[in-house]
Amino acid sequence: MADLSTRYMGLQLASPFVLASSSISNKLENFQSAEASGAGAIVLRSLFEEQIEAAETELQEATSFQADANPEARSYMPPQRIGPREYLRLIDRAKKAVRIPVIASLNCSAPGSWSEYARQLQDAGADALEVNIYAVGADADVDGEELEKSYLEIVQSVRAAVTVPVALKVSPFFTSFANVARKFDEAGVNALVLFNRFLQPDIDLDRMALHSSMQLSHPWEMLLPLRWTAILYGRVRCDLAASTGVHDVAGVVKMILAGSSVVQLAATLLRNGVNHLGALRSGLEDWMERGRYSALDDFRGTLSQKEARDPRAFERAQYVNLILSQNM
Repeated sequence: MADLSTRYMGLQLASPFVLASSSISNKLENFQSAEASGAGAIVLRSLFEEQIEAAETELQEATSFQADANPEARSYMPPQRIGPREYLRLIDRAKKAVRIPVIASLNCSAPGSWSEYARQLQDAGADALEVNIYAVGADADVDGEELEKSYLEIVQSVRAAVTVPVALKVSPFFTSFANVARKFDEAGVNALVLFNRFLQPDIDLDRMALHSSMQLSHPWEMLLPLRWTAILYGRVRCDLAASTGVHDVAGVVKMILAGSSVVQLAATLLRNGVNHLGALRSGLEDWMERGRYSALDDFRGTLSQKEARDPRAFERAQYVNLILSQNM
């Protein structure tokens, strides 16, 4: 039988399937189902920077006996089922419920004192920490260099606060993603998660107002992380985790061929149930046995840019050939 074990951020995983941070990653029964179905690790649903700030504001108000001094503090964020203290308890409960690694997740947009919570997440038992930087560069007064510095400051503050492995989940929207990925690598991140998805607001014509809803990813969205995984593999020291758009066995195989250490799954499990991990695991084993691969490392990265016969295939050459071949 094929060996699906892999190493991710120094952690030994039984498989490359990771339950991604999502609405299904805050329930113990889902963690247990994921482990039973072959998941190698779980990433808890994110603790948001705004939740931490709101909790700190409420504490300050209670301490100063001025509960109504800042009426906007309670309305800044909608009511949350899981705040900072509850999140620490979730980590403890998850560690007791499963044997696979439990990765805590922080979702932030700017440097701040909230990074001290990273140490608390570690002390609560998290095996690693995933930092999801969700910041849209919409301020015309902030240039790309300043935005990159802000990201690096977040990475460095978290890295200094904890000793457990740290993964960084980022967007692809940088002028030179390869360059900034190398900077993150040099700053000490143990893995890059490619990529997070920004919420895309729509306009409700009936209400004449902005309307936002969380849309599940589609398979075609995996092409962007696939490309960058293939470009970065072997060029950064940190591990690469594929996220967004992986829905089936073919997608999993492609990401590993490009160089991914693990594949994070959310949308396909939301659509098909957490137990769908079992079908994906069996499918990967079947594919490996047909190809006579005994372990993931036998084919990991074999179709990356580093190993490709034509490295330009991941950059411009195929684009030019495709466009010029069209009947115009």
